[in-house]
Amino acid sequence: MAEEYYDPNDRPPAGAPADGSPIPLAGGPLKPPPPPPNGQPWSGPPTRPAGNPYQQDQVPVMDGNSAPAPIPTAPAGADATDHVRIGLWGAPRSGKTSFLGALPIAAMQAQRYGQGSWRISGMSREANSFLNDSVTRLSTRRIFPEASVGLRGMSWSVQGEEPSSGVLRKRSRRTSFVLDINDAAGEVFQGNNPLHEQITDQLSRAQGLIYLFDPLGDAEEATESFSFFFATLNELNTRVRDRGAHHDNRLPHHVSVCVAKFDHPAIFEPAVRAGWVTQDSVGSRLPRVPAHHSARFFQWMCEEFRGSTARMVRDGLATFFHPERISYYATSAIGFRLNPQHVFDYHNYANVEMVEERPRICTSPEPINVLEPLIDLERRIHTRPGLFGAKRSGQ
Repeated sequence: MAEEYYDPNDRPPAGAPADGSPIPLAGGPLKPPPPPPNGQPWSGPPTRPAGNPYQQDQVPVMDGNSAPAPIPTAPAGADATDHVRIGLWGAPRSGKTSFLGALPIAAMQAQRYGQGSWRISGMSREANSFLNDSVTRLSTRRIFPEASVGLRGMSWSVQGEEPSSGVLRKRSRRTSFVLDINDAAGEVFQGNNPLHEQITDQLSRAQGLIYLFDPLGDAEEATESFSFFFATLNELNTRVRDRGAHHDNRLPHHVSVCVAKFDHPAIFEPAVRAGWVTQDSVGSRLPRVPAHHSARFFQWMCEEFRGSTARMVRDGLATFFHPERISYYATSAIGFRLNPQHVFDYHNYANVEMVEERPRICTSPEPINVLEPLIDLERRIHTRPGLFGAKRSGQ
């Protein structure tokens, strides 16, 4: 018997697991855009070491005088059941672990750019350890996080205030929720991987998906995006169909499609030459793809820049998901290299160099569209169906 219909616009049921105006870069006018594109759950308590079911994360036995530790709870101001289940999806070496590690950095930098105030922290020792290690690697040691092995789930608390904007939003929006997210090795998304069934089950029950599209990896046979994309998409659709959980005959998820590695010269330079990139006129003068062109930018990446299997990725997204539930972003976990005055310099912007045959980040990371896809997903998921409006595109 089919399960009760689930719409990701609704909150999980009780008991569910918890400006400056832009100017054209390099002085060129913005070309007319191409045609528009075709129309985890909480992982539970820490695993106990074998042979001792009462030992927790190798914590030493206390003398009994310390205050007992409570179980993790939702952050203050949040409903205990207000968990947002987001699935992270992408081929090997598409940058999933770096994306997750850049989230707390982007959250701390948001206020600097007038994007509100955000705080991210772990709901478990494992989650906090991941956050601490990732931030240390990216910001202090300036190296990339180690690639994920296997599959693990984490829960983070997210608290923030968005600045007021628009005619209808008179006051800033405050939000507080628990983010349940998976961190999986890219190989898990291939159909013959032993963990493929587990990751697709988690994605099928997620409310939102962040899909990292790697234009560079798509050109490599070993990491060809479509091979990992279709195996997961096919199984995802089967699981949702068998539960009777389709929404208007398509997958019900909200999706943030992130064109990864926007800072890489092999992606950034062609985008500049094609006229997609503009530059802020104030502050750090950061380059960006304008929000209203982000969907068409993704279309161009698939159709003209990469082609072949990338077009199949585009078509798969447009076919299986509701187009109005998809947003697009040009994303970078580390951002561009800035000069000593903290300003973008087109003559020296690449933020990765090889040191002893290993990639090293040149200057402190300035993530681009890492926090935005997540916050936009949470906003859309928590919007009542009757108030669901037009899609928002990333900057």
